[in-house]
Amino acid sequence: MGVFGEEFNKNKYIVDNIDRALSEGWIEVYYQPIIRTSNGRVCGEEALVRWEDPVFGMLNPIDFVPTMEAVNKVHLLDLFVLERTLEKMEEQLKRGLFVVPTSVNLSQVDFYTCDVVDEIATRVEKSKISKHMIAISVSEDAINPGDNFILSQLEQLQELGFQIWLDDYGSGDAAPAVLQLMHFDLLKINIFFVRQIANSESARIILTEFVRMAMSLGMETAVEGVESAEQVDFLNEIGCSRMQGFYYCKPISVSQVLERYEKGTAIGFENPKETDYYASIGKINLYDISFARKNGDLDNYFDTFPVAIVESYDDVIKIIRENQAFRNFLYSNSGIEGRDFIYKVKENAKESAGEYTVNAIRKCAKDGKRVIFDDRTRHKKTIQLLLQRVAVNPVTKVAAVAVVILQVGEKINQADTLTYNYIARALSEDYINLFYVNMDTDEFVEYNPDGLNRDVSVENKGTDFFNKSLNNFFSRIYSEDLDMMNKSFTKDKIIKSLKNKGTFSITYRRIVNGEPIYVNLKAVKVREDDNYILIGINNVDDQVKQREAIEKIKEERKAYSRIMALSGEFINIYSVDPVTNNYVSYNSSEEYGRLNLAMKGEDFFEETARNVWHTFHPDDIKDFLKVFDKKTVLKRIEEDGIFVYKYRVMVENQVVHWCLRATLIQEDNEARLLVGVMNIEKQVVQEREYATSLIEAEERATKDQLTGVKNKRAYADEEEHLNTQIQAGVGVKFAIIVCDLNGLKQVNDNQGHQAGDDYIKEGCMILCDAFARSPVYRIGGDEFVAIAQGKDYEMIENRLGKIDRANKRNDKANSVTMAVGWAKFSKEDRFVSDVFDRADSAMYENKKKMKEIIKNRKQK
Repeated sequence: MGVFGEEFNKNKYIVDNIDRALSEGWIEVYYQPIIRTSNGRVCGEEALVRWEDPVFGMLNPIDFVPTMEAVNKVHLLDLFVLERTLEKMEEQLKRGLFVVPTSVNLSQVDFYTCDVVDEIATRVEKSKISKHMIAISVSEDAINPGDNFILSQLEQLQELGFQIWLDDYGSGDAAPAVLQLMHFDLLKINIFFVRQIANSESARIILTEFVRMAMSLGMETAVEGVESAEQVDFLNEIGCSRMQGFYYCKPISVSQVLERYEKGTAIGFENPKETDYYASIGKINLYDISFARKNGDLDNYFDTFPVAIVESYDDVIKIIRENQAFRNFLYSNSGIEGRDFIYKVKENAKESAGEYTVNAIRKCAKDGKRVIFDDRTRHKKTIQLLLQRVAVNPVTKVAAVAVVILQVGEKINQADTLTYNYIARALSEDYINLFYVNMDTDEFVEYNPDGLNRDVSVENKGTDFFNKSLNNFFSRIYSEDLDMMNKSFTKDKIIKSLKNKGTFSITYRRIVNGEPIYVNLKAVKVREDDNYILIGINNVDDQVKQREAIEKIKEERKAYSRIMALSGEFINIYSVDPVTNNYVSYNSSEEYGRLNLAMKGEDFFEETARNVWHTFHPDDIKDFLKVFDKKTVLKRIEEDGIFVYKYRVMVENQVVHWCLRATLIQEDNEARLLVGVMNIEKQVVQEREYATSLIEAEERATKDQLTGVKNKRAYADEEEHLNTQIQAGVGVKFAIIVCDLNGLKQVNDNQGHQAGDDYIKEGCMILCDAFARSPVYRIGGDEFVAIAQGKDYEMIENRLGKIDRANKRNDKANSVTMAVGWAKFSKEDRFVSDVFDRADSAMYENKKKMKEIIKNRKQK
């Protein structure tokens, strides 16, 4: 017998023995874990099948699934897998084990050979397992973007609470089109790209972009076929932290899963309460901040900053993810492999290389504030780091912090090589003088600061800083401040202040261009060596000379605060120069102060336009900016005497209603624009309550009290509205669905009117569930109407199918059924009543057929 003959006999054997294989245990379900690398736990499983045949031996799915699809029996296999999976998960619950989402593969054929949505939902609802724990997995090639049927079925399953996974993503050319049509909970990327990681940079880039695109669409990603640590490291770095393959575990049976737990050798299921935390950590792409190394040209797509994710808890810092650049940096500076790095904080340790970073990580983990700072390595190289907290574990309260090394500088061995960036961390900018002083020898270096280029150059070097070298320094001090400086600026007092406060600071006047100006002198320690200090002198003349103006503003603020207190309405007043736009703010309200807005500025209208983006409710910004400019405000005041505008602001994530009132007054013979801000929240609430009362009254008039849906009056209003649109030539699209309950009179006669009311409400729920996006009306005792538009209109046959399935179930259960008729609006229809009449006639035809079926059943 030839090869084809053997294959024919094998296929015939499979067809003849499908039912027997399922019932007698020839087919067994295996489970391959999906590992989340950020915690090393099983975060999901895939249900797979093997056929142990007494004649042909072990058969893989490729041997029998195509045959079962060819004879339209593959749904028996897929539903069998679902049932075994539910039994396994229930057994896990009994044993006190966590349950993770498990995927069950569906064939394209399943959707056409049975009501797969109802079959799946019915089985899961009978179990103790949440629908969210079952993932329906379909391969990319099973979905045709031009065929809405399978997508609509998947959408129904998703609406019921099931997860929908797209398998084998990237295997065909329809992948992007499929993602536009439906939101999948997870994309499983084609194994081909995983196998190319070691040899193809193109494959690595494609994988990275797949993951980036999925995350942008709000979808999780996973890969299968992982077989090496190199693949794990790379996938982990690009944010794909769900992995499946022989590197972790081959598919195993239920008994093997449970046996591993009994022996303590199981990988372990993920705690569902920690899922969001580890998902947040895992999906960070450690190449996301890649940048051009040479003049904007990328030599290498993966040439990036060193990045790691660390966990900080108690006195321990542990690296849990890092990219290759970070591994290289850590090894070259400490000789430690990244994945082996666990740092235990030492109590009362003296400051050494890395201690500043450790403390910064612990602080960021606690307060969640993003920070950029400088530190040094044990080789005395300067480094600049960025820290940002990315997640907090809700169970353990452990925080995960992203660590990014932004820059690595050369060693700091001599004062000549001190960088201005390092100084800027300890002192302010815009220095007049900078000194680097050895407190043991009194040797010093004077620098010339270049604030524009953020750098310094050596101007002078000398010895005996606190004696003869200060002569030139003191010669520039204003005469009235010389005595004070002689007493205060001494080596002993500087050392004492540094020891007690960490800094030494003093303000005095010095002569510049023949005039005295105020300057501030500040001294701090150099962190890597306690024997050195930095002394900086900067110009503070403007600040000091503004004190008089500030005192005047304080007095004015008091006056305006009293006005606001007496009025009881204003929470802030701006005094604006209508010519220059300079302004001062007078705020007596804690509520307004929480916005952290400037108290004064140079351009009121420009700064207000910027501030609205982070203070206003997003929906009010554009309208406000259209009317709030100087020209419009002054014109309105000229015409009406006042400008009034109501808007909403966000105060600590709470929406508050405010009102702005502006007018012109004369102060000291000069025009002044006064802008007052009032809190009108109470007024708005009162108006809203009044409006709500009107709405509630209107709703009571248009709402059916028994079912809660709209009543006949509401239908008449909507009919009139649609007729107006039809007459105006608006291109409306809608359908009328008329439903009439069967057997209501018998229920009332035999069980009473309370049972009849329940019967009506149950029937109403069937219609509302089918047309969840459309208004439903009760227009008679047992007669209902739905007006389908939008997605319900586009998928009307699918929605009507839900009613038909409910009728079939309820007919068997001797429960409520309904006759249904429907019609779509067409160009020939002049009024809604034309559509209603066709739908009503169709309903009566349907009702007549249903009565005939019941009559024939009784005769049999």
